[in-house]
Amino acid sequence: MMPTAGPELRDIHVPHVSMWWPLAPGWWLLIALLSAAVVVGVILLRRRAAWKRRVDATLVDLHDATARYAQDGDLAAFASVASQLLRRVARTRDSRSVVLRDLAWRDALAAMAPAQDIDRLLAIDDAIYRPDATLDVIPTARDVEAWVRAALRRRPAHVTA
Repeated sequence: MMPTAGPELRDIHVPHVSMWWPLAPGWWLLIALLSAAVVVGVILLRRRAAWKRRVDATLVDLHDATARYAQDGDLAAFASVASQLLRRVARTRDSRSVVLRDLAWRDALAAMAPAQDIDRLLAIDDAIYRPDATLDVIPTARDVEAWVRAALRRRPAHVTA
């Protein structure tokens, strides 16, 4: 018989550990970050949907006026609705814009939606009061809609009194 050189070793038995529990701290951090990203994504999507509903509700009168113009050809009525819409939206961006005329009105329109062409928008006020005024209604309606969308997208200026 041979002498033993050391203690008798037994086989190692690893206890059964679930793959899902307990998670390492890195996994918990990843789960928290993904949850936060999902919450932020849902909030942003809801805000965007609310903004789209608001803009669409704002533009209902313009679409109705464009359809009425196609039926009756009343340019003054279309121009009146378009002008009121521009003034109403401008008032939400800058309360002083209600009383602006001519160059000041042009500057206000340009400042509220800098990327938009405002030439047709300026012709709207003339079409209300001049019976011989000409106005391309469909392109003007598109320009008004684009301006409204751009103006409502931007943050209002902080007015100091």
